[in-house]
Parts: sequence; structure tokens; C-alpha cells
Amino acid sequence: MSALGPRARLLLWDYDRGTVAYDLLCLVLFAVLTLVPAGAWGDPMVRP
Repeated sequence: MSALGPRARLLLWDYDRGTVAYDLLCLVLFAVLTLVPAGAWGDPMVRP
């Protein structure tokens, strides 16, 4: 177990693979990357 607080663990991605917290972090990251339109990331290949 880490001595870091929950916010620091979240920011530093300090969870073991296979835990519920790790899976939720992966799911949130995947959702953000797929649900946010490409234009919001400043992608030069996306036409306005």
C-alpha cells in the first residue's frame, strides 16, 4: 500500500493492475478520449 493520499494516487496513476480503481481509471480515460470530439484536442487534420 502506498503512503500517498487518494488524490496523489489518482494523479500519479499509482494503482495496481487488475484492481477496481485501475479499471475505472482506464475506463474514464478511454471514455474521454473517445467521446470528446477530435476538434477539441486541436487536431490539425480535422476540418472546422
